Amino acid sequence: MTTTTNANTNLVRLDLDDPMLRIAVAAHLARYRGTSRQHVISDLNSFMTWCLEHDLRPLHVKRGHIELYLRWLQEIRLLKPATVSRRLSVLATFYRTCVIDGVREHSPADYVRRPKVPPESPILGLSHLQFEAMLAAARESTNPNGQSG
Repeated sequence: MTTTTNANTNLVRLDLDDPMLRIAVAAHLARYRGTSRQHVISDLNSFMTWCLEHDLRPLHVKRGHIELYLRWLQEIRLLKPATVSRRLSVLATFYRTCVIDGVREHSPADYVRRPKVPPESPILGLSHLQFEAMLAAARESTNPNGQSG
C-alpha cells in the first residue's frame, strides 16, 4: 500500500489495491470546500501515512488502532489536545461517511475517548466578540488621536 499527496491539487491520492478506499476518501472529501477541505486532507494524510507505516489498511482498522494512532499523536508527535481532538473528529466523520455509504458496518472511531481540551484557547489575540467590542469603542470614542482627519 502506498499513499502520496498530489501537491498541485492538495488531494489525498491513494495508490492501492483497494479501490473502495479511493472512493471512500473521495466521497468524504466531497463534503468540504476551501480551507476546511485542506485541513481534512491534511488530517487524512496523517492517518493514512500512519496506517502505511504500520502496515494497516484504513478500511480494516479496529478501534484499538485508532487508540494507538491517538497515542502516537500525543506521545510521539507531541500535538496539543485540541489538534488531537480535531484529527479524531476528522476520522470519526470519515468512518461515519463509510458507514452511511455501506463501506463499513460500523465505525472504528466510535467510543474512542477524545483528549480533554481546555475551555480557554491558548491562542493569543482577541476573540471575535472582543474585537467587535474594541471596534465599537473606537467608533464611539471622542479621542481626537483615534480619528484620522
